[in-house]
Amino acid sequence: MVIDGRNIAKSIREKVKSEIFEKNYHPKLAILVAGNDEASLIYANTKIKACANVGIDAYTYFFTNDEEDKFLKKLDELNTDDSIHGIMIEMPLPKSYDAQRIYDLINPIKDVDCISTYNMGRLFSGNPLYLPCTPYAILTILKSLDIEYTGKHAVVVGRSNILGKPVAKLMLDLDMTVTQCHSKTLNLEEYTKTADVLVLAVGRRNLVGGQMVKKGTIVIDAGINEYNGEIYGDCDFQSVESLCSYITPVPGGVGPVTTSIVLSNTLEAYKNVIKNFNSKTS
Repeated sequence: MVIDGRNIAKSIREKVKSEIFEKNYHPKLAILVAGNDEASLIYANTKIKACANVGIDAYTYFFTNDEEDKFLKKLDELNTDDSIHGIMIEMPLPKSYDAQRIYDLINPIKDVDCISTYNMGRLFSGNPLYLPCTPYAILTILKSLDIEYTGKHAVVVGRSNILGKPVAKLMLDLDMTVTQCHSKTLNLEEYTKTADVLVLAVGRRNLVGGQMVKKGTIVIDAGINEYNGEIYGDCDFQSVESLCSYITPVPGGVGPVTTSIVLSNTLEAYKNVIKNFNSKTS
């Protein structure tokens, strides 16, 4: 069965919109984009439109490859601006930027994508302020299936700090047994064929084909690859779909849910920032 991420995303958006309008909230999100990566521009615009639809004011700031100083100055301004509740940095940053240093400079209470070392540490210690958007989207999709995951075997293909590692942590929190693979894993098929839940997060088109998946597997494809003007995931969808009990398409699977999680986390950041501000003034 193909999982329609758009329906899951719609449900999240409706809840966020309802709370914002019923309680007269005014959350604001700042999005920083650096370089000329076309995908980053598309994702930023998608978030802007999604924010407008639920009552979140979103602002986008653009910087060139050689404007890291300006980028850092704007980030510092946003960190201390009480009217801004969430800050999101579109990835990837240009190679000329010190990415991890920038992530760690985000005010943790405004770090709605959980990319700072502080917030990632809270996640892995079991006390997260927010859950990172794409891993949280994957978790949300799995929970929507109403399946008991305790004791199931999850195989995560990917080990990035922003996706592969945190999603493995969330699978562990579901009491699953987790195997983490990556682009350098030898004999990858030996691992993927044992998965009850297979999460793909490498960014390599057709990395996993039908011969690498056992019948009944749940495949969550979070890979993004552009080829001949089309967007593909990490699995060969046509050869894998017939074997799966559930599978997310690309596009239309994890992506829409991730965008909606950005909205949900921004709303939570608004409430956290207001709570923090009120505690300081009381």
